[in-house]
Amino acid sequence: MKRKSKITVLLTAMLASFTVLTACGGNNEQGASSASSPVASPSASTTAKKDKVTLKMAIWDVNNDFLTYLDEKVKEYSAVAPNVKVELETFKSDGDYLQAMKVRATGNELPDIMGLKPNWLHDFQEQLLPLDGEAYLAKNKYADKFAIDGKVYAVPMMAFPELVYYHPSIFQELNLQVPTTWPQFLDVLSKIKENSKYIPYAMGGKDAWPDYPFNEFLPQIVSGSESYLSDIAKDDQPFSEGKPFHKAYKQIEQLYSINVMGPDPLGISWDQATDLFSSKQAAVVAAGSWFAPTYESKVGNIDDLAAFPMPYRDSESEPLKLMMFTDHFYGITNGSAKQEEAKAFLNWFFSPDVYQTYIDAQKLVSTFEGVESNVPFLNSFFANNKNEAFSYIPGDAEYTRITNAIQLDVKAIGQDMMAGKKVDVILPDLNAKWAKAKASK
Repeated sequence: MKRKSKITVLLTAMLASFTVLTACGGNNEQGASSASSPVASPSASTTAKKDKVTLKMAIWDVNNDFLTYLDEKVKEYSAVAPNVKVELETFKSDGDYLQAMKVRATGNELPDIMGLKPNWLHDFQEQLLPLDGEAYLAKNKYADKFAIDGKVYAVPMMAFPELVYYHPSIFQELNLQVPTTWPQFLDVLSKIKENSKYIPYAMGGKDAWPDYPFNEFLPQIVSGSESYLSDIAKDDQPFSEGKPFHKAYKQIEQLYSINVMGPDPLGISWDQATDLFSSKQAAVVAAGSWFAPTYESKVGNIDDLAAFPMPYRDSESEPLKLMMFTDHFYGITNGSAKQEEAKAFLNWFFSPDVYQTYIDAQKLVSTFEGVESNVPFLNSFFANNKNEAFSYIPGDAEYTRITNAIQLDVKAIGQDMMAGKKVDVILPDLNAKWAKAKASK
C-alpha cells in the first residue's frame, strides 16, 4: 500500500511538472538550468501549477480603441496558462507613463512587463532583464539596432513612417500641389492661411508631444546621420550656429513664426487638434501612420485622407528622407519575482499567430520576419511617394547622461518657440548647460 502511494505521488508530481512546462510554451530550458528557477524541481513546478500568478504589464497609447484591443488580447493568455492572469495598465500619454515609471523605479515597483520607447532604453537599462537566448529575438528585424553593450533589453513591436496627412479635397479646392521641399511646405500652409476658410495645420501644442515631427526629428534628419544623437555627445557645443541642430531649429522657427497653426495652438490638446482635422476645419496634421486608423474610427472612412513625407529638405536636389520610427518595445523588469512567467508570456505574445492580430489591429509595419501587415493606406503611400528611409536611433549612454543632467526636453522647447521665444536665445543657453554637464563626468 505504501509502495502504491509513493508511485501515485511521483506520477502526480511528474504530471504537474509537465503541465507547467507546456503552459510556459516550452521556453524554460534556460531557467531550468538555474538553481533559483521556479521550475528547477518537481516541487517548485507543482507550486507554480497550483498558485495563481498575476503578471502586471504597462503600456501607453493615444488610441483608445487599440488599448481596449490590447487589454482583451492579453486576457486570452489565461486560456494558454490557466494559472496566469495578465493585468494591463494603460496610459493615454507617453509623458504621463514615463513619469509614473520613473517614480516606480525608485521604489522597485515597476510592472513585470513594461512598454518602452526607444529613447527610454538607457534610462531603464539597470531595471531591465537582458533577453539573450529568447527565440523571438532572431526573428525581430530591428531589435539588434537598439542593443546596449551587445545586449537586447526590449523588443520593438511596431515600425511606422512619419507622415504629413492632408485632405485632397482641400488641396484641390485651393489648387495646391503636394510640397516636396521645406520652402514649398511653408508656402502651401501660408496659402491655406490666406484663404482663411481652414486652419492650415492642426498642432495640439497644449500636450507638448505633438511637435515631435519638428523639434525632435528635424535635427537628426538635417544631420543626415542615424547616429547623430550619439555623435553630439562628443561635442562640447552641439547647438552652435552652422551645426545641424541650429540649422534645424532655424527651419522650425520659420514655421512657427508664420502663424499657420490656428488662433491658439498652445491652447488645444492633440485630441482637439485631430478633431479639427477630422471635421475638415484644418487642412494638415503630422503624425505617424498610426494616426490613419484613429482618423478612420472618427470619420468612418478614409476617402478624403492622403499623406506625403515631411519635406525637411531645402531643395529637390537633396534626397527626400522619410523618418521611420520603431516603437512599443516590451521588456521584462529584473526586479520581477515572476520572470519565468513573463518570459513565457512574451514568447506567446510574439508568436506569429498572436503577433499577426496585433499588427493588423495597429495597421502598422511588422517588425518580425514571416509576419507581414496588410495596410492598404500604407501600401498606397509607399507606391505614390519615392523616398529614402531614415531610422530614428536614440542616443547612447553618454547622450542620455548629458540630456538627463540638463533635463533637455525638446518638445517643451517647441512650446516655448510657439509662444515666441527665439532660437538665438534658447540655443546659447543650451550650449552652456551642455558643456558644463559634459565636463562633469
